[in-house]
Amino acid sequence: MPSSISKGQCRKLRALLARERIVSFYSYFADHGYYYACWATGDVDGAAGMKGGVVPGLSLETAQRLNDDELARIRMAMAEAYLSALEAQLTSSRHITRDVTAEETAGFHGDVFRSHFLGLKDWTLFLPFEQQEKAGGLDAVERYWQGVLRTSAQLSARALARSTALLQAA
Repeated sequence: MPSSISKGQCRKLRALLARERIVSFYSYFADHGYYYACWATGDVDGAAGMKGGVVPGLSLETAQRLNDDELARIRMAMAEAYLSALEAQLTSSRHITRDVTAEETAGFHGDVFRSHFLGLKDWTLFLPFEQQEKAGGLDAVERYWQGVLRTSAQLSARALARSTALLQAA
């Protein structure tokens, strides 16, 4: 379960984004147990093999068609949309206490992609979400999404452990 995030912490996180520190922004959430951030950090930090990384969930084929400036704008918009989706919890609570659901994720990815003239088919999870919904409804999509997030967190933890071991061995 993720640690709670206050309104004050959200203001500081928005300030990080204003300074274009997207990796630090996602790392903060990942360090506090928000698995979407683990997934996103791998993409924006260059783990996808592209200079500067890509956009969380953007297909590699689409990313290769875009220039660095376009990718940077989309990357920033995605981080801002993620924070806005989380901040929606603050309307009924004093803290953010959970990560984004599949429905919230699809919503803000769709919004960001459309505003940058991309379609949902450019999203790597469009097809799996669609197949899960056909097979078992929205509950199946959410179960699938939670599995994706858990896997991302486990992979991030393993990568961190390997990096730590390499640093200690040096």
